[in-house]
Amino acid sequence: MPAMTGRWIGVATLIAGAAGLQGQGNAMTKRAPLQERAVSGIHPVLPVNEVRQIVTFLFQPGRAADALRIYEEKIKPIYQGLDDLQRFRAYREVESPEPFDFLVVSTYLGMEGMDRANAGLRTPGPSGESAGQLYGVLGSMSQHHHDQFVEMIPALSDEAASGTAIGNGLTVFEYVRVTPGSHGAFEEGVGRVRGAERRRQLYDRSETGRMLLSDGWDYLRIYQISSLGTWQALSGARRQASDLHAPEEFVAARKALIVRAVPGLSVR
Repeated sequence: MPAMTGRWIGVATLIAGAAGLQGQGNAMTKRAPLQERAVSGIHPVLPVNEVRQIVTFLFQPGRAADALRIYEEKIKPIYQGLDDLQRFRAYREVESPEPFDFLVVSTYLGMEGMDRANAGLRTPGPSGESAGQLYGVLGSMSQHHHDQFVEMIPALSDEAASGTAIGNGLTVFEYVRVTPGSHGAFEEGVGRVRGAERRRQLYDRSETGRMLLSDGWDYLRIYQISSLGTWQALSGARRQASDLHAPEEFVAARKALIVRAVPGLSVR
């Protein structure tokens, strides 16, 4: 797993700093509307896309409920006070090829937004403990955790749902590895099939992002679906429908995690 470098400070760093543990992953990310940011000097105006940090936790037997309580009672109030946090979501596993208890996603406007939020993560919250200290506690309760970053692509994404609009459906995090040199062709293919996917009502909304730090994946596609049967229908349509084939020829491997949002653990 890639190591944390420079100023990209996330959950792995917070856990290591607070509990004296070795970080095992990358860090979390954030997402917001596409905005324009002026850059000084001769540099052009560049778009700043949402960046999300995605962390999965597998806790020691019997500790998942304690971890959930820490998120609900102590970490969520800290996140609610972070101006640079666009959104926070927590999910439980429904179906996955790898075991985990929670998947949490923090969204910021670029890595600079995460940099600015880090000061708040080190400031004591209402409980008297900082997020860094609390993640240290979670680290001591964990068998392992896994962090990855993804930069969202607005042109290939529907607008993200608010915390009050998540509902009782499922979310699929589909990691994709493409064949060498086919990144541009894959993105073009995704853009071409999104209309057909929507016409077939294969999901409620979808988003696509480029991995910034990962364990070998190139892209992440996120789908909001109503049921496991919907995911089976989407997977089958990819194989059988010619109007959905455009990106498929460039896919070398994929992995899907199907999760359900934890009620009451959404911020914004």
